[in-house]
Amino acid sequence: MNFLQLGFSLLGLLWCAGSVAALAALLTWRERAATFAARTQRLLVVVLPCATLLLGSVLWTLLHMMLLWGHAAPAVAVR
Repeated sequence: MNFLQLGFSLLGLLWCAGSVAALAALLTWRERAATFAARTQRLLVVVLPCATLLLGSVLWTLLHMMLLWGHAAPAVAVR
């Protein structure tokens, strides 16, 4: 274990926590719309695309953290 692995892991965990917080803020913002039509429009236009990007980035980050700490981490890092 070196400090670079540890630093990247902490940065990845911070990114995942920030993404979950942003998703919670988006869902709260959607619920505060005055009418059902406005809530539906916010869901389809803003929340779903942003949620897709946020959750995709979380999966990408977790995948690369697993690769970083895997048994073949030096071989993956060289590629």
